[in-house]
Amino acid sequence: MAKRTPGLEPVISVIPRWVHGKGRPFEKKFFAHWVIWHWEDIVGSYNARQAEPQGIRNEILYLYCWNSVLRNELQMMQARIVDQVNQYAACPLIRGIAFSRRWEQPESDGIGEIRIAHQQKEYDWGRQRKRIALSEEEQREAAALGGGAEDTDIREKARILYARQLQMNRLRKERQWRPCADCGRLCPPEQERCMSCRSRRQEERAAAVRQVLRDIPWARCGEVREYVPDCTPKLLNEQRAAMVQQLASEVDVRDTSSLKARNLVMLYRCLPPEQLTEEEMARTLYQLRFNLHRPKDYKAPKRYSVIPLGKKDRRKS
Repeated sequence: MAKRTPGLEPVISVIPRWVHGKGRPFEKKFFAHWVIWHWEDIVGSYNARQAEPQGIRNEILYLYCWNSVLRNELQMMQARIVDQVNQYAACPLIRGIAFSRRWEQPESDGIGEIRIAHQQKEYDWGRQRKRIALSEEEQREAAALGGGAEDTDIREKARILYARQLQMNRLRKERQWRPCADCGRLCPPEQERCMSCRSRRQEERAAAVRQVLRDIPWARCGEVREYVPDCTPKLLNEQRAAMVQQLASEVDVRDTSSLKARNLVMLYRCLPPEQLTEEEMARTLYQLRFNLHRPKDYKAPKRYSVIPLGKKDRRKS
């Protein structure tokens, strides 16, 4: 006999039914906003940062992407993106994508146009750079840069590029940009180092963390910080995962005694050598069996031949 009070219905099932009851135009507009709000869940964090959705007009999703390489890749992936968007919206919402400039202000709030109004207008570096007037000395310096080139076109392009660089440096100084602490290149005032130096320092820090894990595979974040003070749990987990993947591809699935296999288990389980038992070796290698090197004649063992079943078997072991 069914219960008379079955309980509360989850919100995830109430909202779609309510939206559907408001009619097709309202449902289409709702899911258009839904797709734009959850753009990162559809295409991933990297693509979402590089390609910003501007809105939907006449079943075309407009994107703003400053990265020309990624723009070409997204253009080739257009069919897959359309399928992902329509599946996420659970209805045929768009039929294609297009790339455009930023939409600063919405012109209408109709069903056919879903736009995002940007709160702050981007600083136009190109327009402000053109207003910078170079001195005669700077102009002579730019003209002398390509003086050794025989081709007049190359000489002129070198002069233009160097002049633009001088204008940009002066504009950055007016915007309170300061020299990088490592290389001296101008960087934004809120940053101490330029992007190149930050990337180099991050790679050096990651290399130092990997070296500690090679020497002490079972080390945790507190122990790693004794050698790399600015190590973070996220950085440690990323480097540990990368090293586990690399080491697992070199270890045979039936190998339980070699130094590489033991290092792999200590690295994956964070176990010191004195706690490394045969049971832990078997359990860990069984869990990593899909990442290990698998010979053609390998036959995977049954799970309960490796991992005991039930509490009684665990106590006996």
